[in-house]
Amino acid sequence: MTPAEAREWVKSREWANGWNVNVDDTVDAVEFATQYHRNKPLWDKLFKFLAEHDPMTLEPGKIELEKGRVWINVPEEYTPKSAEDTRTENHRKFIDLQYTFVGDELYGLADPEKVTPTMEYDPVKDRTFYKLDAPASYVPAGADRFFLYFPKDLHQPSVRASENPTPCRKLVGKIEYAE
Repeated sequence: MTPAEAREWVKSREWANGWNVNVDDTVDAVEFATQYHRNKPLWDKLFKFLAEHDPMTLEPGKIELEKGRVWINVPEEYTPKSAEDTRTENHRKFIDLQYTFVGDELYGLADPEKVTPTMEYDPVKDRTFYKLDAPASYVPAGADRFFLYFPKDLHQPSVRASENPTPCRKLVGKIEYAE
């Protein structure tokens, strides 16, 4: 699938299963389309759940949609931190769907050539943390869009957007990455 075809597929919303939130423009549309078609039942389960549940009513904790393959983490309300105090990470086995539905924060994408790992990959928690050697590219999060981070994406979620950040609420979907 070409990038133009993938962008058209994203715009078609055939993936959405009734969820009315948009994909942020920073998301790799080709990777999203590829992963969706390789694991369609998992993605459909996730998007259908999101379409049928008001995130404001979800209790903090883990919601298993298919054990070990797709779930949602709903953290407690939190206050975003400065970029310097927020870790940059990536995952190998799972894709992050990050959706901030309350509050004002930024999500960052780091250049893989401009980071230094601060730990070995943790296979139990499926993550590696990095120190930024150059600033990430930041975009505002909002209730109108969600972000997808694939294994290649070194991302920095929950960065404050202002000096006096407001409390935020989000959900993080975890979807098995299809090799």
